[in-house]
Amino acid sequence: MDGRRVLDVGCGNGRWLDRFRPAHYVGLDINEDMLAQARARHPGAEFVLGDMRELPCSDGAFEGVVSLFGSMGHLPPAGQARAVAEAHRVLVPGGLSIFTNGNLWSPFNAPRVLVGGRFRMAGVWVRVHLATPPSMGELLKPFVVLEIASYDYSYLPISPVKLAAALAGRDYRSVYAAWMDLLDNCRFMPPLRWFGKQLVAVCQKGNVPTFPS
Repeated sequence: MDGRRVLDVGCGNGRWLDRFRPAHYVGLDINEDMLAQARARHPGAEFVLGDMRELPCSDGAFEGVVSLFGSMGHLPPAGQARAVAEAHRVLVPGGLSIFTNGNLWSPFNAPRVLVGGRFRMAGVWVRVHLATPPSMGELLKPFVVLEIASYDYSYLPISPVKLAAALAGRDYRSVYAAWMDLLDNCRFMPPLRWFGKQLVAVCQKGNVPTFPS
């Protein structure tokens, strides 16, 4: 997404911008409190209040659309389909989109599934609607789906790593980051391919880019 016109749907506090450098960026969220944090974090970026099911953007306005951190999972299936259609509409032909959602096939999402997808976040009860790899592919049919994979293997015990880092006088954050990088390789092991707590899909509008990749 670096160097492209990008719409960040469900941008939250704008943390995606900490890692990428789009040529033009618009962050959209339905939560004004999160947008206030995003504007304070990135005063030079554009953040707007809006609903991912009805994007306040013109057709073909962006070269990339991202919906990260499982934000689309807070919509029921019909709402997710509308959000995907809207993302498709605002992309140029050949534009790329990245969607994430919780992975229903991951055994580590079982506790959440058993309580109907409800959990407390920042003191507020929310509900998520998880996806399977096949249902994610079906949802994204307006696009050409380039890849669907699972990620986030942080269910593996991290407390021993934290303790070892403390005993060795190491910075826990750097050790944790290295451990997460190692766990990311689990997706290349067939028995663990779909164990990651989250799914990520990379899609394209049409199959012929109209700008350099």
